[in-house]
Amino acid sequence: MQVVSQGSSSCTANKPQHRVDKGSAPTGSSLLPRLAATTRRPLPRQFPSIPAQKNISTIAMAQRDELWAFSSDKDLNTVASHSATTIKRPAIVEEHSTDALTGLIIASPTKKARTVGDTTAGAVAGYSPELTKALKSVVKIFTTMASPNFGQPWQMHQQTKCTATGFVVAPLGSRRILTNAHAVANQVAVKVRKHGNAQRYSARVLAVGHECDIAMLTVDDDEFWEDVQPLEINGLPAMQESVMVVGFPTGGDNVCVTKGVVSRIDRSNYSHGRTTLLAIQVDAAINSGNSGGPVLLGDHVVGIAFQCLTSGENIGYIIPVPVINHFLEDLERNGGKYTGFCELGVSWQSMENPDMKLALGMPRGMTGVYITKTEPMYDASSKLRAGDVLTHFNGVEIADDGTFLFREAVRINFGHLVSQAFHGDEATVSG
Repeated sequence: MQVVSQGSSSCTANKPQHRVDKGSAPTGSSLLPRLAATTRRPLPRQFPSIPAQKNISTIAMAQRDELWAFSSDKDLNTVASHSATTIKRPAIVEEHSTDALTGLIIASPTKKARTVGDTTAGAVAGYSPELTKALKSVVKIFTTMASPNFGQPWQMHQQTKCTATGFVVAPLGSRRILTNAHAVANQVAVKVRKHGNAQRYSARVLAVGHECDIAMLTVDDDEFWEDVQPLEINGLPAMQESVMVVGFPTGGDNVCVTKGVVSRIDRSNYSHGRTTLLAIQVDAAINSGNSGGPVLLGDHVVGIAFQCLTSGENIGYIIPVPVINHFLEDLERNGGKYTGFCELGVSWQSMENPDMKLALGMPRGMTGVYITKTEPMYDASSKLRAGDVLTHFNGVEIADDGTFLFREAVRINFGHLVSQAFHGDEATVSG
């Protein structure tokens, strides 16, 4: 927030004061050496005498022309200044070299000259094609919400407002916007605004998955979908792979882009839904307002930013593609209705004690977990009971610590296998 002092609405810049020795008057010949001393840069011998009535900005412009004179023998670009003075500067910009984070052109003094006004067709000036596509998909979400009052259920709590991020997903004809569930929970009104657009459009909530912290929105106004590029959701990044987070976090109103690497892939607690699902930890800055923003690897989405660890530094979490795809497929299977993620309904303990295996008569080399309790409301209670050893789920081997090989050198809890099933699916268990 900018603070503006109260009082007069106009101000006048103070004129620079120069110290003049007593008994002498400031003339052009005496003033010039003093200005040169303040800039600590000797003026060229051929520099013309500047009359006393000319201001300091004229001298500064002349000195700026002199700064580029040293490179007159190199390949140069001509740039028109606002004062109609032509200034020459070295061509230090490579034509196709861009920074993956900001999309800005990377300086390269040994490369071919590039005209400053050139832009890639269809891309925003100075941005990489991947970031340009993301900026045409990302939206800022404005939510007015009122949480229920459980102490006085006949009324609601006072309305509050919050902002978050969302993005348009492919195909464009489906007119879908994904964001976080906690961004639109208990919503009274939801509006969205495209990047670079001042108009806010009313949005409708199509589905909310509180367990996975994902929500789907749409906008009925056809004008909103003009000049929008949807993003593809695909892939699971590897460890130490660089990703880019795009969103509207606190600290400003415009879009913000941060960059980080994948630090960890594991099942983690989702604070909004109080569930444990697959999550990816990154060291990119994720703050309030980033919620629901796309996490990009190249030109496709590999996750949705949704929470951070406040007790740590640069520890953010994103919802990975397997969880996002489960949410989308669940809606397709059930006609737009969200049914949630599955659980097995058993309690278990690890089998890392060799004496415990020996007492249960397990053959050498067999691994699994020991079931201590089954929930009677779950279908698994009709097939499993306390005292069983669960060794496989859908053909995937379960280790003694309850993990399975998710990908090379990465092991996670076998509960992920259960969560990827859908309501009504049949699963095979072995013991």
